[in-house]
Amino acid sequence: MSWLNDLYETYKENADQAGKVQRTSSGKEIVLLPIAHAYQNAQIEVTITPEGEFYEADVVPKEEAQTMIPVTIESAGRSGSTSAPHLIHDNLVYVAGDFEEYGGVYKKNKAGKNSYRMYLENLRAWCESDYSQTAVKSVLQYLEKGTLIEDLVQANVMVEKNHQLIPKWSKELEAELGEKPPLFSVVVGEQSASFVRFAVQEKGKEKRPLWGDKEIIDSFVAYYTNELTNEGLDYVTGEMLPLTENHPSKVRYGGDMAKLISGNDSTNFTYKGRFTDKNQVASISYEVSQKGHNALKWLIGKQAFVLDGRVFLTWGKKETKVPNPEESSADFLDFDAIFAKDEEAEMLLNPDTTHQQFSELFKQALNGYSVKLSYREPIYIMILDAATPGRMGVLYYRSFEKEQYFTRIEAWHQTCFWRHTYGSKNKQRYTFWGAPSLRDIAEAAYGARASDTLIKNTIHELFPCVVDGKKIPINLVRNLLQRASNPVSMEKWEWEKTLSIACAVMNKHFKKGERIVALDKNETDRSYLFGRMLAVADKVERKSLSLGEKDRMTNAMRYMNTFSNHPLQTWQTLQENLIPYYGRLKDRGLYYQHLIDEIVVSFEKGERTNKPLNGEYLMGYCEQRYELDTYKKSEDKTEE
Repeated sequence: MSWLNDLYETYKENADQAGKVQRTSSGKEIVLLPIAHAYQNAQIEVTITPEGEFYEADVVPKEEAQTMIPVTIESAGRSGSTSAPHLIHDNLVYVAGDFEEYGGVYKKNKAGKNSYRMYLENLRAWCESDYSQTAVKSVLQYLEKGTLIEDLVQANVMVEKNHQLIPKWSKELEAELGEKPPLFSVVVGEQSASFVRFAVQEKGKEKRPLWGDKEIIDSFVAYYTNELTNEGLDYVTGEMLPLTENHPSKVRYGGDMAKLISGNDSTNFTYKGRFTDKNQVASISYEVSQKGHNALKWLIGKQAFVLDGRVFLTWGKKETKVPNPEESSADFLDFDAIFAKDEEAEMLLNPDTTHQQFSELFKQALNGYSVKLSYREPIYIMILDAATPGRMGVLYYRSFEKEQYFTRIEAWHQTCFWRHTYGSKNKQRYTFWGAPSLRDIAEAAYGARASDTLIKNTIHELFPCVVDGKKIPINLVRNLLQRASNPVSMEKWEWEKTLSIACAVMNKHFKKGERIVALDKNETDRSYLFGRMLAVADKVERKSLSLGEKDRMTNAMRYMNTFSNHPLQTWQTLQENLIPYYGRLKDRGLYYQHLIDEIVVSFEKGERTNKPLNGEYLMGYCEQRYELDTYKKSEDKTEE
C-alpha cells in the first residue's frame, strides 16, 4: 500500500489546492477534489430564494455541465438500481417530490422507502446538525414542497404532455409544440434522467452557486466525517480511523468504472483460502482512500501521459510537476533555445557546438526543476491499466530520491541522443539534439500504424531503461535496425525521422553516447565503416543527378536493406553503378573515390566480409552523410 500512502501524503502537501479550479495548457479544467465529493454532469440549474421559493431555472450548456457535488460512501459508488442519494444536487428521481405525478417511478431501498424520501432524510439530517448551512436549509425548504417538475415545466425548461414528461423529442412533437427545447440537446436519454444542481439568489446580491462553494464543502466534510462510525486499524497510516470498503472509481476519466481496490467478489477465490473476509487482506480508512484517489485523479488530469487507457504518471509530493521519462528532449526543454531552423540552422548544427550547448541547457533545466524541490524530496512513477472494465492494476511503481532521479534522467538524455529534425504542430521543421520521446521510439520500431496496445506496451518496456538504467530490449533494437534499413517502405520524412531515432537508440545500445556525435575517422568497427561507404555512394549519386532527377531515390537507398544483410556483395553492385557518376563529377568524383579508398583501408584484417551489419552501420552512415552535407554548405559559402 506504499503507493496509496504516497498519494495520501501528496494530497496533504497540496491540501490548499483542494476545491480550486485549475486549467491545463490545453484549457482543460482540473480540480483536486475535497474528500466526500465527486464530479457529475448537470443538465438543469435551479435557483431559489433564501426563503425556499423558486426563482428561476435554466438548461446548463454542455461545456459548463461539470459540477462538484457532495457524496456519501454509498452514493459515490451507486449504479443501476442502487438507490443511495447524493446531498444537495442529484437526479430528478431523488429531488423531485412530484416525479411520480409526471409519469416517473421512484427507486426504492430494501425497506421499500423511495429515493425522494431518502434524499430528504439525508439532507434534513445535515441541516439539523451542528454543521448546517443556511443555503442548504433553503434547498431543503424548497424541495419539501414537492413542486420541482411543475416549476420546471412552467419555466419552459421541461416539456410535458397530458401531465406526463415527454421521453424523447420527435418531428411530430416539433410540428405540434414548436422548436426543440434546449434540454433535449444536453440530456442523455429521457428528460426524467436529468441531473439538477442548485443555486441561491439573495436580493441585491450575486447568485450563489452551491457547488464548489468552500463554506458548503467544509461544512459537509466536517459533518460527514463526524458521522462515520466504523472505526478500525488503517493499514496505510497505522492509526485507528473510520474505515471504508467502498473505494472510488472514475480514476482515469469520468466514465471509468475500473477500481484499484475492490473486494466484492465473495463467491469465488479472490481472497478465500487465505482469509475468511476481505478486511483481513487490508483495511483502509475513508479519509486515506478519498484523499489518495482524489490526488491520483488530479495528477492524472494535470500531467499524466495516457495511451489506450494506460496511464504513465510521474510526480513529486509538493512540487508535483517533474520531468517525465516519456518526453523527448525537445518536450522537456524550451527547445526554441536549442533547435535550428531556417537561418539559425548553420549556426547551431555544428555537431560539437550543439552537443555542448544541449548539455548545458539540459543541466540548467534540471537545476530549474531541482531547486523547486526540497532536499531528498521523493519523486514517484506509476503506470496503471485496467485488465477488465471493473478492475485496474498498478503495473509499475517506483519512488526515487530527487538527486537519483535527475541523475538517471540526465544520463538517458545525454546518451540516447542524436540530431533530430521533426515537423512541429504548426508545420514548421525544427531540429534538436537529444533523446526522442518513448512514444516516438515505439512508433519508429513498429510503425505509426501499429496498434495502441503494442505502442503502450513498448513504452512500458522502455520506462525502466530511463529510470532504472536497464538495457534497451534487444527486440526493439532489431526492429529499429530493420525499419531504418528500409527507406523504400516509407515516405522520406518518415524514414528520416525513423533513422534519427534508430541512431539515438543505437548510440545508447552500443554505449557510444559518452562521445560527441560526429564522424569518427579512427573507428574501425566493420559495421560503422560499411555505413560510411554507403553514405559516400549515396552522396555521389545525389550530387551528380540533374535537377529533373533530384527526387529520384538513389541506388544506395534502394539497396540499403540488402546492403545491411549482405554488405560486401551489395557494395560491389553499388560500386559498379557509381562509375558513370564519378565521370560526371570530374575532380569531385576523384575526391569521393579517394574517400572510399581511405575507408576501405581502415578495415581490420578479415573484417571486410559479407556477414550482416549491426546498428552501428546506421551511425556511420548518418555521421558520414552529415559531414559531406556540411562540407557542401561551407563550400557553397566560400564560392559566394
